[in-house]
Amino acid sequence: MIKEITATEFKTKYLNNLDTLELIDVREESEFNQIKIKWSKLIPINQLWQSLNEIDWSKEVIFICRTWARSEYVTSALKEMWYEWINLAWWINILRMNCEECIEKWDLNRDYFY
Repeated sequence: MIKEITATEFKTKYLNNLDTLELIDVREESEFNQIKIKWSKLIPINQLWQSLNEIDWSKEVIFICRTWARSEYVTSALKEMWYEWINLAWWINILRMNCEECIEKWDLNRDYFY
């Protein structure tokens, strides 16, 4: 079973316990440059397996992507390993709930939301 956190739960953790979170964005750099969560770390999915040692596993690791597909793939692959992690369910919901405190950059076009 994949561990998930909802957008509402994420917002609460982000605003109250940010120092205990390790936010890993598995999108491509171009997507990350358009919109990102403050303090998140970009490790594109195609670089993740060789970059696992760059993740602070002593924190609560949350994987992020645009639509859930890539972060779900990562968390599914990691479920057989000893790592502890959480998948942010439907990351786009954070944008819809007006969590301006969480967002560092918002430079999107409509095509991003297809």
